[in-house]
Amino acid sequence: MENKIHSAERSERDLDPAVIKKRNELFQQYVVPYFNMVYKLTMEYSWDLSHVEENYNEVLINFYRGIETYDPNRPIRTWLHIVTKRCVLELERKRYRDKESKNCDRDIESYEEVLSAPDKPSANLMDVTNYRDFYNDDILWVLDKMKPIHRDALMLQEAGYSLKEIADIEYERGTLKSHNVETVKSRLYLARQFMKKYLTRDGKRKMD
Repeated sequence: MENKIHSAERSERDLDPAVIKKRNELFQQYVVPYFNMVYKLTMEYSWDLSHVEENYNEVLINFYRGIETYDPNRPIRTWLHIVTKRCVLELERKRYRDKESKNCDRDIESYEEVLSAPDKPSANLMDVTNYRDFYNDDILWVLDKMKPIHRDALMLQEAGYSLKEIADIEYERGTLKSHNVETVKSRLYLARQFMKKYLTRDGKRKMD
């Protein structure tokens, strides 16, 4: 009942001309000048390019509805980045959960989906130190055979980190000489080729 009341209050407020005017002004001031940046971030955090346009529209709606929460004392680019990342990843996780609930009996079609198994943690829970808790023995066998620099990049990406974030993390660890995103892309490519070589489409280890 309380949720219905809050929802009704939001709906009434959303229709208030004064609120609409204020939101429009703030949106024009703080978000519109950074449309390109927000779009690029949406592309970066979307798990599938086919989701980008839908995610981008949802991000802009989210900014519009929450624009009054922005504190001008905070750097605008940082705020836009954080909100975009949070919104896109939540959309992708919801999409994934919905897909799994509807297709729980469907055969897995590719090794990438194996890494997104139902026991996969959400983006901020898994990292290179605890991934062993979330995958089966066959996948772990392949990951153990992989070069650590390739495996770490792959696990960070599976945990939801962007290419730039992976580059920053690996640079801090000393496994990258510079914040080079192209090197990260190369490592991810080699990691996925390695997965294809040793794993079947249903996530089972290939027999020698």
